[in-house]
Amino acid sequence: MIEEEITNLRALEVEDLGQLRDWRNADFVRETCREYRLLNMEQQKRWFDSLLKTSPDTIMFGIENKEGKLIGVCGLTRINWKNGNAEVSIYIGEREWQEKGAATDSLKTLVKYGFETLNLHGVYAIIFEFNKPSIKLFEKYGFKFEGKHREAHYIKGRYWDELVYGMLREEYDKRCSDS
Repeated sequence: MIEEEITNLRALEVEDLGQLRDWRNADFVRETCREYRLLNMEQQKRWFDSLLKTSPDTIMFGIENKEGKLIGVCGLTRINWKNGNAEVSIYIGEREWQEKGAATDSLKTLVKYGFETLNLHGVYAIIFEFNKPSIKLFEKYGFKFEGKHREAHYIKGRYWDELVYGMLREEYDKRCSDS
């Protein structure tokens, strides 16, 4: 059975910046991101401008539903071209789309893009230990637990571990050949 994807990835546009800023400033998104400060439009524009570099270390996409509505953002960040690795970043900004498969679709597409188009050797994610849906997503897709940064993130009145999950190219190739 072929699963139908419920989302599409597309380039981010200047017109998206207000929505992205609003999502990043929402508590439910901000608490799962490293950037904890509230963002203003100038910061959002500087971030967007940084994506336009000729040799990027970040490649971001808008996640839209089948009706073309922007519902989140994803990308490969901290790309290390010499060593062939990158961090996976995904957030669904529209609450009604959380835990409905949009992040799964995005993860599949990003991993394929990273390995098959960018020829990366490995991809990884850093997930705060309280973010159980993200842990479940990455484990279900075949990412391996690699370790943790102990008590590295302070939120909700306490310190939390950052969990590191990763997938290597050979694991991705095996996953593709098994399906």
